[in-house]
Amino acid sequence: MTTCYVCCPAYALDGPLRRAKLLESIAPFAREFQLEVVPSPLMDRHLGQGAWLPTAERRSDILRALEHDVVWACAGGYGSAHLAEILMTTRTVKAPLLIGYSDITVLHACWRARRWGEGIYGAVPTSRHGRSGETLCALLRGDGYTRSSAVDAGVRVLRAGQAAGPCMTVCVSVFAGLCGTAAMPDLTGHVLAIEDVDEHPFQLDFALNQLHLSGALEGVVGLIGGSFTHKERSDYHGPTIDEVLAEWSHRLRIPAISRLPFGHIDDGLMMPCGRLIDLRGDERGDWSLVVSPRSR
Repeated sequence: MTTCYVCCPAYALDGPLRRAKLLESIAPFAREFQLEVVPSPLMDRHLGQGAWLPTAERRSDILRALEHDVVWACAGGYGSAHLAEILMTTRTVKAPLLIGYSDITVLHACWRARRWGEGIYGAVPTSRHGRSGETLCALLRGDGYTRSSAVDAGVRVLRAGQAAGPCMTVCVSVFAGLCGTAAMPDLTGHVLAIEDVDEHPFQLDFALNQLHLSGALEGVVGLIGGSFTHKERSDYHGPTIDEVLAEWSHRLRIPAISRLPFGHIDDGLMMPCGRLIDLRGDERGDWSLVVSPRSR
């Protein structure tokens, strides 16, 4: 049977109730796809909110994770950066499917840099149904899925055009922190999908500028903006998130859309990391995103 190692490479879980709820949420997908769930022993090491377990223990745990077929990181937070060095230097004969989001961006980057195969970006769905559950099932089956202006009416076309290539989905502030490290993958020919939480427009611009100055954005062929949850002061007069993304898409001369429902939101789309996608948008505001089936 395919084994699925459920772990917490970043923040520790804050109690047994949280552990139980996560495993309960994963269970329907495990049954459907015949995954033998193997909980990490670190899921029983509970700490308060915002705390991470000792680095040495999490490094040993991620090496255990690489012995399985699927690695499902059940929580984000902070701490994955401590694992980049060992992930970039260890030898492994497996290329597990990686599932996780937020700070797990570091792991997704290492997977892509090491060419370990696909990943799936998103939080643990609370239901088999809805956007999150349905798109996770599609990706786990190896199927693709399609989103368009007919389904997600809130999405905006920032720069018209067409782009096709592997999708790299990240939390952009975390991803920018990898500039200058071996964990930064080559994004040539990729469509970059970005999201973040509690980040203001200037912080998004700073992250994209850092990626640009490091050369990481060279060869990126498309840009997708997801959710960017933040609250501005009532007297704020700076640019919006959409305006920042639009400026960068024109600067890079690549097609772009914004407000695709994925990231730090309830029932967000599960997005691919490494799977081929096709992004199209026109001047009228019509757009489509086609995630290809997995190569057989």
